[in-house]
Amino acid sequence: MSVHYIARVWALEIPSTPKLVLLSLADQANDKGICWPSQPHIARRCSLTDRAVRVQLAFLEGAKVIRRNVRAGVGTTFTLTLPDADEPRNDVPPRNNIPLRNDIPATPEQYSGNPGTTFRQTVSKRQQPSVEGNKPFVSSAAADHCPHQEIIDLYHQTLPTGRQVRIWNDTRKAKLRARWKEEPKRQNAEWWGKFFSYIAESDFLTGKTASTNRPPFELDLEWIVTPANFVKIVEGKYHREAAA
Repeated sequence: MSVHYIARVWALEIPSTPKLVLLSLADQANDKGICWPSQPHIARRCSLTDRAVRVQLAFLEGAKVIRRNVRAGVGTTFTLTLPDADEPRNDVPPRNNIPLRNDIPATPEQYSGNPGTTFRQTVSKRQQPSVEGNKPFVSSAAADHCPHQEIIDLYHQTLPTGRQVRIWNDTRKAKLRARWKEEPKRQNAEWWGKFFSYIAESDFLTGKTASTNRPPFELDLEWIVTPANFVKIVEGKYHREAAA
């Protein structure tokens, strides 16, 4: 190992990933700056993939800080051609062209000519609100004017044969809130009481009809406020007997 070569590597203004590979070569170089590690060995030492090592070595050759030689019976050798610490190198990409961590492009090809980074940056996108129809759900409790519990109580009182509400989670809240907000006339508990009374007039929805092939229908509040079902109820699809 040559401490002299390692010190000269640290002085170079190159990206961190090729510098890591170059430090590994310098760590294994003899006094003449020559070493002969295999690419898999470099990959293991630097925690990189073999492909990434090939990319970094190509960059280092292009920057003229290493020279690669293939010799029969010996394999590939690397010769460090590093400048002295006080000697400027115009052919090494300047550090001010290296993007900051937050600006690293998603692909190596976008790295402005520098070698692709070998880590995969995960960009965390801001989570978008869930959408029902074309309207986002309101997640803030302060902005939620829908009286969930009052409507649930009316459902239990008016439709006792329906399935009892035990858990009213965010998904269910969102559906009821959306139906509440769709029309101003629905934004009061009295409307919902009348709506549930209307549902109670349907023999099918209240489980009074049955066939030999399936059990009676069992109603629940989430099913009622699901968009497609809600529209069918309002349009009278389940009230054919009452209409007759």
